Amino acid sequence: MSKVARPLLATLPKLPHPELWSTLFKGSRARGHLRVSVMTEEAADMAAKEMSIAKNRDKSIIEIFPGPGQWTRSMALAGAKKILAVENGDMFMGSLKELEEASQDTIKVLPLNPADPYDEILDPSKNLLAGIEAQPWDKVHTGITLVGSIPNSTLGEKVLHELLLASMDRMGIFTLGRVEMYMFCYKDAVKRLVAAPGTPSRNRVTLLAEAAAEITPLMRPGSAHFHLPYDYQLLRLIPHEKPKIETSMEVMDFCLRSLFTNKSHSLNKVIKLLGPGAEILLGRLSFDHNIKVKHLTLEQLNEVALKFEQWPLRPTVLYDDMIMHESKRRK
Repeated sequence: MSKVARPLLATLPKLPHPELWSTLFKGSRARGHLRVSVMTEEAADMAAKEMSIAKNRDKSIIEIFPGPGQWTRSMALAGAKKILAVENGDMFMGSLKELEEASQDTIKVLPLNPADPYDEILDPSKNLLAGIEAQPWDKVHTGITLVGSIPNSTLGEKVLHELLLASMDRMGIFTLGRVEMYMFCYKDAVKRLVAAPGTPSRNRVTLLAEAAAEITPLMRPGSAHFHLPYDYQLLRLIPHEKPKIETSMEVMDFCLRSLFTNKSHSLNKVIKLLGPGAEILLGRLSFDHNIKVKHLTLEQLNEVALKFEQWPLRPTVLYDDMIMHESKRRK
């Protein structure tokens, strides 16, 4: 028997006119989090199209930081099976609830912390992901996608960092499998995530992102399509089948944090930050250790981390040691 296609939602309430957003959602700057949301139908519809929702109508979507719900609305109208909109901003609730009530159970608003809602969402007793099962890691999950509009703040950086780490450890939402992500991020954050070796924006998060996922920059509609008016770009992130790291995550993260405190210096000048006597590792490397840290490729960084992990005299308590170095550096 052929499967009967779900009927598309015919309509949903329109959101307030963009000219009103600065008044209705003026708390978007609260506590310095700079909550940036898709504001125009045009940009929201373009993003839904980039996700190929119309061709994948059996997929459910978890949306973090949806704001008033313009992108939520477009995804629902494009044919998403279910959207869990995770939001704890009181100023956005009226708009989101109106969409929820008109969506014929397609949209469910979850008043949770959008930075880390996954324990609640995955709790079997909540039945929020009914019908969605874990899938093998060798293929991208066919039943669920994670999307969001990442705040332009340290909170946003932390959310991205933790998602990348979770994908490599197969934790949180990634216990279900290789969950594809679509994230709107500020242009400077995008630049850091995809920065090539030697470029000023390259930092430890660049290497972490390269190790964790295939990242593809997509549409960049311009700041006029967002509230607040920041220049945001849509990214597609697909976790690698196997993370591109050769050591434990703890060792790699320690090496990244230590070395990139002085990324414009040469490796042979900063390797001492890995611990007393770490200069001995330089002679065990297959490449020229005069290279500046910001020019290191992921392969070269992996080699440094592996030699460090194999070093019998390396610090045994990595993060206490790093805190000590940071304290000395600031004095």
